Amino acid sequence: MQGYSCDMTRRVGQAACIGFLLVAISGCFKFGPIFTASCGNKLVASSTGPVQDPALVEISGIQSGRANNGIWWVHNDSGDSARLFAIGDNGVTQRVYTLTGALAVDWEDLAIGRGPVPGTSYLYAGDIGDNAAARSEIVVYRVPEPTVTTGAPTALGGVEALRLRYPDGAHNAEALFMDPLTGDLVIVEKKLAGGNIGVYHAPANLVANSLTTMELAKTINVGTGIANVVTGASISPDGSQIGLRTYGGTRIFQRESYISAPAALSGRPCIGPTPAEIQGEAIGFDSDSRGFVTVSEGSNQLLNHYRAP
Repeated sequence: MQGYSCDMTRRVGQAACIGFLLVAISGCFKFGPIFTASCGNKLVASSTGPVQDPALVEISGIQSGRANNGIWWVHNDSGDSARLFAIGDNGVTQRVYTLTGALAVDWEDLAIGRGPVPGTSYLYAGDIGDNAAARSEIVVYRVPEPTVTTGAPTALGGVEALRLRYPDGAHNAEALFMDPLTGDLVIVEKKLAGGNIGVYHAPANLVANSLTTMELAKTINVGTGIANVVTGASISPDGSQIGLRTYGGTRIFQRESYISAPAALSGRPCIGPTPAEIQGEAIGFDSDSRGFVTVSEGSNQLLNHYRAP
């Protein structure tokens, strides 16, 4: 696959890695369908919507529901209250959920995955924005994903605050995901100049209201210039593919089960499509791990879908 680096020398040896790249030995890797289609420029694009809710003018995070088929969870950027919107594939809001006890300083991304109760999916709202790099702590709010019903806005209880800090001083970030294989929370730094950025992670099953110092897991180079600024992230539900949204487009990374998610981000991605968006900051994978959606900030924006054939 052009653009992909085989980072596995510690496990199977350089010769096996090279052998795969030359003769495609079966079983060395199992490429994810989105990664494969991105490498071959074969992703099928479509659009639905637009998102017509007048309250959704600055979508910064999006994730597909696990407990709700056909639902996308979204939230606004800074300036809104602590609430999540459940919207359908057609962009129509089904219900708005206010997170009880949560604050919204600068919500930037949304993750979904496991949590303290086995078999329950949890939403993770990332209050991780820090343009001035001045916050001593950031917060990720964890709450069980509710079963969506239509109706008036409602309060969502059971919200837990996971307080986080960086090991090396404050950073701005707009990209968050939960690794479904380990349960770790992963945050990718945002630098307007691009270049070298940090990938930080916190361990699974954090205790409510705890303060955790994250670990700098990897430093990756995303290239310089505004087009390479990382504005969102997502991981496929099966854990095999990671997507980064930048101002300039999308990047899809292959991840194997024995490689950490931060390590996978140090590999070379396949370059995905460049959505026609005013200010794209949100990316979320479909629940079947075969496609993803992006959406821009702004009013009446389309949901841009990309699926493997």
